[in-house]
This record gives sequence, C-alpha cells and structure tokens, in this order.
Amino acid sequence: MAKFFISDIHLDPNRQDTYRKFIRYLRSIAAEAEELYILGDLFEYWIGDDAASLLGHEAAVNALKQLSEDGVRIFVMHGNRDFLIGEEFVSSFDGMLLDAEHILQIGPHFVLLMHGDSLCTDDIEHQRFREIVLSSQWQKAFLSLNLQDRIARALELRELSENSKAKKHSDVMDVNLETVSDVMQRNKTNILIHGHVHKRGIHQVEMKGETGIRYVLGDWDSNKDGVIRIDSAGEIELYCPSDCAQF
Repeated sequence: MAKFFISDIHLDPNRQDTYRKFIRYLRSIAAEAEELYILGDLFEYWIGDDAASLLGHEAAVNALKQLSEDGVRIFVMHGNRDFLIGEEFVSSFDGMLLDAEHILQIGPHFVLLMHGDSLCTDDIEHQRFREIVLSSQWQKAFLSLNLQDRIARALELRELSENSKAKKHSDVMDVNLETVSDVMQRNKTNILIHGHVHKRGIHQVEMKGETGIRYVLGDWDSNKDGVIRIDSAGEIELYCPSDCAQF
C-alpha cells in the first residue's frame, strides 16, 4: 500500500479536461492507495461548503466519496484559493482537514507537508492578503453574504490576483530559500513536500549541519502535473500521472 500526494488541481467545471484527468487519477490509485493527501488548491476557488452544488462540483465530491468507499483515507489541506473549505465538505467523504504545517512519519522519514504559499515571503503583497483572508473576522463576514454575492466577490479577488501576478517577477512569487530552511529546521525534518508555485521538481535544501530535500508538486491546469507516491518502505517518487509534459 502507498500514500499519494497531489496539489493545485484547480478544479473548475469550465475546464473539463482537468476535471476528467482528476477523476481518472482517483480511479487509477484506488487499488493500491492507503492514503491520499491533497495539499491545497483542489478547487479554482471555494466560497463555502454550502456552495459545492452551485459551483458544479458534484463530480469531484462523488469521486472522492467513491475513493473513500474503496478504503482510501483522504486528507485535505487548505490552499490559497480554497482556504474556505470546511468540515462539512471533508466529512461528506469521511476526509480530514490538515493544519497548514503537518508532519507525517513514513518509515524512517519525517515529512513536512505544506501548501507552500506561506514560504513565498518575498511576495509581501500575497502575505498581506493571506493575513487578511485567513482571519476569522474576514471569513465570518464573507460567509455571511448570500451565494451570488460570494461568487461575485471571489471572481473579483481572482481577477485582482491575476492582474497583480502579471506585474511581478516570477522569482518574487517563488519560495524564499531561507524561509524554507527555517521552516524545515523548526519542524525538525529534512523532507518537505509542497505545491503552490507550479514548478514541479526536486531541490536540495541547505540547513545547519545537513542537507534536506524539497519536493514540489505540479499544477494540473498547465499540463505539467506532478504527483508523489511514497511506498511502505518510505521510497519517494515524483512522477507525471498522465500524458502531461514529462520531466
């Protein structure tokens, strides 16, 4: 049995190719998966658990339910686009919400799981945005709006975000290596798995007295999706699950 890790699927009913790829992937791992970890941005945006049907995500919910019924435990971490996912959603498929920094022991390894946007500390604008929208006060006010107003507000925020990213250098939106090292040392781990930056790959991390490894998951809507499989012995494999652009 193996554990699988994915991130940045960005499910949107208007992107049926990605939707079909995601459902095929869940079916493909059902026979050998013990656990599935979704490390943020499962959805393009999320406006509350009461809006899943309105946003057209019944297919995703049903596919996750089926995977759970097949005996696979499912864990979900908030991303920067779906930070409003709540217990109602994950309980619909007997899943579990993870903290923003989660330590997982696999064989001899202690693995740190994160979405990754908190590591992008050079992007001061995004860090300020995170501070606002992750506050209980902002979330309570947003969820008190009716569904149509929430959709309008979410689309407005997405447009503002895209316009802002277009003006930034890509290095600013990538992880800060000193922050990565500090977070890994604080959590006493030399393996980190994260997504968010859409730059699938494997990197060495220099820490005090030792070298760590950072695995970056790919995003699914750029045809560069990268996922991770860890077997029971702790062997880690970052691979392409479909006919996407290879490494």
